[in-house]
Amino acid sequence: MKFVERVTDLEEDYRDRALGSWLNQIMPSWVHPNHISILRLVLLSVAILLFFYRRPLMHQVWILVAAALTDALDGPIARARNLQSRIGAYLDHGIDWALGAWAGILALVNGLLSLGLIANLVAPQAVLTVLDRIRASRIAGRQGKDRALTIAMGAANFRPTAFARIQFVAVLLGFLLLLYSKSGGSPFFRSLGLFCLYLEIALAWFLVVEGLYRLVGNEPEGR
Repeated sequence: MKFVERVTDLEEDYRDRALGSWLNQIMPSWVHPNHISILRLVLLSVAILLFFYRRPLMHQVWILVAAALTDALDGPIARARNLQSRIGAYLDHGIDWALGAWAGILALVNGLLSLGLIANLVAPQAVLTVLDRIRASRIAGRQGKDRALTIAMGAANFRPTAFARIQFVAVLLGFLLLLYSKSGGSPFFRSLGLFCLYLEIALAWFLVVEGLYRLVGNEPEGR
């Protein structure tokens, strides 16, 4: 959809102008976008360890918030320094997926998600996963391992749209707000968290429609 591409161009350009040049100046030249992604993985691992060591939920939430904030840094740095790579895209996508999944699991084990809400979150995401792998199969090479990796990584093979980014922010923010409300006891943050999750559901279904449009219209694929 040309509308989606235009919005994505505007969002990416604004984010790069707001963060890219500034980050490029303050970050040492040896810092690679993959280092930031790995830092996110380290923070996620610390949060998981805190869970298994039964540390306070608030401590876990703030570590996850720090991990989430690093996701805003690696993209602008990669574009500012022309360091985009397929491996970097796969690494970023995989760690983002793990971060969102763990935040969701944490919300689930703390009794913050109803079965109906879980079903509404999972259904469109399952359809998106299938669509992304069908799209990836169209650009995958013929060699076995490379083709399998391309298809397995699905959406990581494509330029993320502004709507996909907002969807990820909405679901992660929703989980974190619910967790914060559990540890801080504020019903306001619970309501805000639920609003974010319902927004994510609406965006997910929009992305399903957009994905079907790309498949049917045979639009060019790839980053």
